[in-house]
Amino acid sequence: MNFIDRSAESIAKSIRRNYDKAGSEAVLKYSLNLVINTLTAIMVAFLFCTFTGHLYQFLIAFISFIMIRFVTGGMHMSSSLTCCIMTATIFVIASLTDFNYDKVFLALDSISIVIFLITVPNDIQGFSSLDSKYYPLLKLIAVLIVSSNFIIHSTVLTASFIIQAFLTTPIAYKARDILERRCL
Repeated sequence: MNFIDRSAESIAKSIRRNYDKAGSEAVLKYSLNLVINTLTAIMVAFLFCTFTGHLYQFLIAFISFIMIRFVTGGMHMSSSLTCCIMTATIFVIASLTDFNYDKVFLALDSISIVIFLITVPNDIQGFSSLDSKYYPLLKLIAVLIVSSNFIIHSTVLTASFIIQAFLTTPIAYKARDILERRCL
């Protein structure tokens, strides 16, 4: 059990001991696990980007990645620790991608759009209460979000979008499975 799971379990037990009307320990642990995981990833990436002088880029990467992931869905890691590490790494990589917007990034935004048109929504069943009749709308929203970068010309946005597009592909799922078999 990693530090995220231990922390969530400890806090859940404490809440149950001190507040009888709280939800079950399992539900509390699950919810706390998500919160601790997310906050840890954000704080690690925030601190790294602050120390490297990329705080503004971090904020753009964070907001854009969360926004596009909310619309597109995507791969989930099997453990909270690997999820935390992957999320922090994604935020840092996207934040440090700071070059002139040129044909390469234009191409990457176009590739993101094509991938999203093929894969969205991805793995949101069980995570979203959205009715499946709205799934085509998710494709449109994803395409509009990425298309906005044809006007903005942000390499940080491009990095967020292409990383998230990759995380909706079967290749990403295979890579995750290999990584988790070797590391866990």
